[in-house]
Amino acid sequence: MPSLIERDLRVIWHPATHFDDHARQPPIAISRAAGCWLYDERGRPILDAIASWWTSVHGHCDPRITAAVTEAVGRLDHVMFAGFTHEAAVGLAEALVAAAPPGYGRVFYADCGSAAVEVALKISFQARQLTGDLARKGFATLDNSYHGETLGALALCGSPAYRSTFAPLLMPALRLPTPSFADHRHRDSGGDLGATSPEADRAIATLEEHADELTALVVEPLVQCAGKMRMTGTGFYRRLVETAQRLGIHVIADEIAVGFGRTGKLFASEWAGVRPDFLCLSKGLSGGILPISAVLLGEGLDAPFHGGPERSFAHSHTFTGNPIACAAGLASLRALLDDGVVEGLPGRAAALGRAAQGVVSECPAIAHWRQQGMIIAFEVEVAEDHPAGPRLGLALRSAALRHGVLLRPLHDTIYWMPPLAITDAEIDLLRERTIATIHEVLGDGQVRR
Repeated sequence: MPSLIERDLRVIWHPATHFDDHARQPPIAISRAAGCWLYDERGRPILDAIASWWTSVHGHCDPRITAAVTEAVGRLDHVMFAGFTHEAAVGLAEALVAAAPPGYGRVFYADCGSAAVEVALKISFQARQLTGDLARKGFATLDNSYHGETLGALALCGSPAYRSTFAPLLMPALRLPTPSFADHRHRDSGGDLGATSPEADRAIATLEEHADELTALVVEPLVQCAGKMRMTGTGFYRRLVETAQRLGIHVIADEIAVGFGRTGKLFASEWAGVRPDFLCLSKGLSGGILPISAVLLGEGLDAPFHGGPERSFAHSHTFTGNPIACAAGLASLRALLDDGVVEGLPGRAAALGRAAQGVVSECPAIAHWRQQGMIIAFEVEVAEDHPAGPRLGLALRSAALRHGVLLRPLHDTIYWMPPLAITDAEIDLLRERTIATIHEVLGDGQVRR
């Protein structure tokens, strides 16, 4: 009888995976999960150091969220959201507006992060059309950015690695330079880092030059997660947002990865004291349990859409406002706000930072390391003829799994983004296993410093 892995390899096409890599690193069958741990079909524990692609906020199978989901699924599974409503969707929207920086008026639900970005792009564009501001139909984005892989969102990705194959299908976008602080520390979060950088000056000059033709600027606040966890500085983000809004350009903040406590505050934009026109949320929105996304819209952005039916926003998702996903989202948000999770973030971030320093002290291969809240990134350097070669990330990931930890390096950048609930003991394990992984793959003799 074929194993689960054999059955998988016959019929499944996995995301972000090369088919031929399965021979080297086959899929791992996970039978259950709890807290910061995944358990394979033999019961072997794996420490989830990246929160399963940055989704698990409170840890896996959090009892507060699973109880809310269990209650919800027995009461209302789904109802179309065109012409109907329910308590879970209204309650979550009210809670999100109350928790976000002041000035948001409405919430539009979708089902994934990329779809949330698409919603924001389309509302911004259509609002200009409805108000007669027809020249404003372009979008600006940042170098090295990532916003998803549906075509509209992909067009705004600043990394050729994601968009080059599909370039003929994509709309043009104005690309702005960004600073990068390879040794960013969490203490840099609340200041003006990046505001006076040459990249900021060039980005502002470009915005000013093209202001009359731009409807929106799309930006990841503080951390470009898929872009090797590049940290661009709070001051840069603040100056960019304030300039764009002064010029009448909408700001679409993609907080899909960095929202819900990842940066040390509930929303990353809080560090800069700004309120983007659109706030796109997903991943941790449901606590990592169910797919859902939301776009928070600044007060008044819906005004052009009132009137005759020709002014409607013709956009829908089948599972918009799904009651079960909304119930999960509300339970997760309440846990963040009511159970002291946000207040405890400074202590968790400090513990993670100390562990990172421990890794650096034991691994000369690390050339730079940086931190923003609960996000840590290590850049490693190796000799040009190192056996891992261009597949360094895969070699590190495979070694980490052998040591019982889930890491998914972005080539030469190892990062941690664990559940916010990670304990001191688990942080110590993460430190030890990361050191073991780096030594196994790189070894001090391979270091080029």
